[in-house]
Amino acid sequence: MAGRGRIAEQDKRPHPRVLTLSKDLQWKPAVAPLHFDKPGIVGVGIGRAFGRGVAEANPDITVGLIPCGVGGSPIDSWVEGAFYKPTRSHPWDDAIKRARRALQSGELKGILWHQGESDSKPGLAETYEKKLHHLIAQLRTELDAKNVPFIAGQMGQFAPWSKAKKVVDQAQRDLVGKVRNTAFVRSDGLKHKGDRVHFDAAGFRELGRRYVRAWLELTGAKGAIIDNPKLPFTVERTVASRGFDGKFCWVHARAGTVPPRSAGNDSSNPLVVMTLQRLKLSGSDVFYALNETRTDNLAKSWTKPVRHETFARQKVDDRIEMTVCDFWPKWHAASGRLLGTGHTVVYRDNKVKRVRARATPYSIYDPNQHQWSPWQVLEIPDLPRFENAGAGCVQRFDLPNGGILLPIYFKEPGQTRYSVTVLRCKFDGEALTYVEHGSELIVPVKRGLYEPSVTGFGGKFYLTMRNDDHGYISISNDGLIYSQPKKWTFDDGSDLGNYNTQQHWVTHAKGLFLVYTRRGAGNDHVFRHRAPLFIAQVDPDRLHVVRATEQILVPENGARLGNFGVTEVSPNETWVTVTEWMQTLGPKYHDVSIPMSYGSDNRVWVAKLRWK
Repeated sequence: MAGRGRIAEQDKRPHPRVLTLSKDLQWKPAVAPLHFDKPGIVGVGIGRAFGRGVAEANPDITVGLIPCGVGGSPIDSWVEGAFYKPTRSHPWDDAIKRARRALQSGELKGILWHQGESDSKPGLAETYEKKLHHLIAQLRTELDAKNVPFIAGQMGQFAPWSKAKKVVDQAQRDLVGKVRNTAFVRSDGLKHKGDRVHFDAAGFRELGRRYVRAWLELTGAKGAIIDNPKLPFTVERTVASRGFDGKFCWVHARAGTVPPRSAGNDSSNPLVVMTLQRLKLSGSDVFYALNETRTDNLAKSWTKPVRHETFARQKVDDRIEMTVCDFWPKWHAASGRLLGTGHTVVYRDNKVKRVRARATPYSIYDPNQHQWSPWQVLEIPDLPRFENAGAGCVQRFDLPNGGILLPIYFKEPGQTRYSVTVLRCKFDGEALTYVEHGSELIVPVKRGLYEPSVTGFGGKFYLTMRNDDHGYISISNDGLIYSQPKKWTFDDGSDLGNYNTQQHWVTHAKGLFLVYTRRGAGNDHVFRHRAPLFIAQVDPDRLHVVRATEQILVPENGARLGNFGVTEVSPNETWVTVTEWMQTLGPKYHDVSIPMSYGSDNRVWVAKLRWK
């Protein structure tokens, strides 16, 4: 962290809005070297590059850097009163003193941590994670900054790592899933200065820029923030699973809840059942049988995903197979059943068949046996335009009387544009039955409207829809007849920036909220800008997103987050579930090293919204 890179002319040039707190506690222009732990060898570190990057992304602020690094110090020296003999200093006490002095001039906006080599030893590595978590908690407490972002950087990858070093590295990687408002910055591709210990100057500068990206993701890529005080909930981010084999990855993580003390769940906790599918990374939308994982302890742990044979591919002939995908389970209160819907997909030689029929399958979950029933197809009017019609990736709304509003999108095979409609259905606990459908909505833009989601709020119904160029919104008084679709915008009239991917609703007595992805978040490297995942409040009368309420719900780590689900776990808690989809931008769509270089690892994220 202190920096040992060779100083060049570029490192001596100040930025007018980037200052550093000197050894004698005075604000001075931030030029290398910033640190003073070992004056004879200190050099270029990450600080100047980080400060400049933050300043350039935020032209209305001044950045103050507080150098506190102590080269070679183990984590045990970062506790109150601890003395570090090589520098004859008290790392923790000095850092707290300096931070408190700096806070007289501004607000603490982040803590950057780059340490670990001294703890990469047998007997120390095993306790590192616990100590790191404690250190973060103590820093936040001491500095009265309970939600301040904490960003850890990866140790240099200059030589084969010992088992102990891998343990320390894993503890730092796992911060994101275990400690709120944290990020992990990888050191892939960075070189050493010739000593196989320290980064060279170019490596330190690049590492600083990577810290900037992580900070922007946590604190608000161009305006969005974490833990927005304007929202009536707090967010806790957890990870249900992570890791993949390089050939397949998990996608389509969506969950349904079996309430406490209901049939099949005697517990006082809800049983949350998450479905997901394996995707073949070398193909395009090549999905395999539905899997299930579940938790009965509010996501403290999840069962290992289990493949359900009822959703195995069905062979049509030697070259054609069919299965169910884009599935979404949801509790149906009137029948006391967990009902899931999706759509069918047809493969020819393991590639999605371009012109194909499509239907809406449904299945019912048995919580006693932990099994999904053999899927059935919802029968809808036998019309040419409904030959290719399904409920893939759609969010339904259940009426108080047990009726179901199920949006679908459809087109006649061979046509280019999809239309959207909402079906009103009945469900008796065994069979899902079509009753009627409403407006047939379309826009004359590329592939039309698709992947719709519906909700009810304040006596009206709201329909959000995907389009190749913009997301669209429509409103209804009865759930069937909808207004002409309009493009999603912010309340200042500017375009929301969502395109060619889905949006879904979070609905609560305290407001109507939209979850979405968008352009303009420092995310040009992400496929169709499908990360980070944002949430913001919707004005239900003017039908726009209130910009001041926007915040990042799930951070971006180089992988897309566009296919996600929303689950009402209890009146006090709503979850958003999503996986890191490990395919990337063209032309190297299947090069998993690209999203991995940004920190993705096919995490299955569970973002818990806790209502205030």
